[in-house]
Amino acid sequence: MHRKSVDHEPVSGFKKPVDIVDDGMFTDFTPVPSRGFCQLTRAKRHGRWWMLKGLKEPYRHDTTYLTLLKKEFEIASQLQHPMVVSVYSLEEVEGFGLCVVMEWIEGITLKEWLAREKHAKQQRRHVADMLMDALAYIHSRRTQHRDLKPSNIMLTHDGQYLKLIDFGLSDTDSHTILKTTAGTEGYLAPEGSSDIFALGRVLRELHLGWASQLVTRKCVAPLAHRYNDVLSVQRDLHYCWLWPRRLFVIICLIVLVAGLYLTNRSHTQQALQTTSNSLKVLQDDYAAKIHAEKIKSDSLQQQINQINEQQQLEQKAKRDAEERLREGKRQIDRQLQAYGIQQMLDTVSCQINVSIPFNRILNELIEKTEGQELKDYINEKYYKPWVEQMSELPFD
Repeated sequence: MHRKSVDHEPVSGFKKPVDIVDDGMFTDFTPVPSRGFCQLTRAKRHGRWWMLKGLKEPYRHDTTYLTLLKKEFEIASQLQHPMVVSVYSLEEVEGFGLCVVMEWIEGITLKEWLAREKHAKQQRRHVADMLMDALAYIHSRRTQHRDLKPSNIMLTHDGQYLKLIDFGLSDTDSHTILKTTAGTEGYLAPEGSSDIFALGRVLRELHLGWASQLVTRKCVAPLAHRYNDVLSVQRDLHYCWLWPRRLFVIICLIVLVAGLYLTNRSHTQQALQTTSNSLKVLQDDYAAKIHAEKIKSDSLQQQINQINEQQQLEQKAKRDAEERLREGKRQIDRQLQAYGIQQMLDTVSCQINVSIPFNRILNELIEKTEGQELKDYINEKYYKPWVEQMSELPFD
């Protein structure tokens, strides 16, 4: 018997790199084609690909474009949704200037996806559904994209997942800068920026079927007749998508019943009863789905309304607090003016004679005043100037 030697048997495992140093810097920069004033670059850091969005050299030190880039970061970084591009930081990158650091999306734009081949209607409807979910979310965050178009919609894994990108022209109620009309010709409403109008244009390019045309037509209608929110568009589209299927089932049942009637008249009554029951089941099922969709839509709308009401209450409470503080300061000024405090402060020669009543008046007022902000106001405006002037008087 021979004993098998295992002294030199190879062992499984990883080969460990010796000189890997991760200093947190970006490497492997690859330019990404872009138009306009923005510069897109793919770069690697911490073993992962990132997208850097900065300004091209002629615009890199222009205050207007820097403000636009910072506004995009402030808006996009607040959005957290699986179908919205993730934005992580705003950094100075050597050789590229100030850049927005966001996730790198491995995929193609909706424009490229539509141009590649003819896709199944169900797949195109899936893309439309994902787009409306993403747009409804950003609207619930009181944000308008303002540049919705196929080239700003990314698709991954052969159209199974969607990412809404490029918030360079987006806006919110809380921002007060760069409020001019923005968008792309063909997706810009006659009255100005409108995400609903642009959504209608994109839905038309997806060719969702003849039943969807009424919905897309209402999306691009004049403002008075247009949809007010994305959820209404999505709800009506779902209704349109269900009707042809139900109609086909009904027609098939009618044909079946007619065939049974002509084949065997003795079974006509039974066939009619069966058809009636089937139609009732279909009707009940359809009514249940419509009711479920309506409940879902109403629930989300209620959440949005609650968020709006909460924000309004917070803003009102803040304004009321500021007004109370201002009124408190005005009352303090009127009360001290009645004592002639300002004359005491301005008359340096009388400082020694009036210092004791001046000090007593302020101390009594501070004790009676409620709220630390008003006490600090008395100290800053009256007490500290008095102390400084007293320190400059010559005392023996």
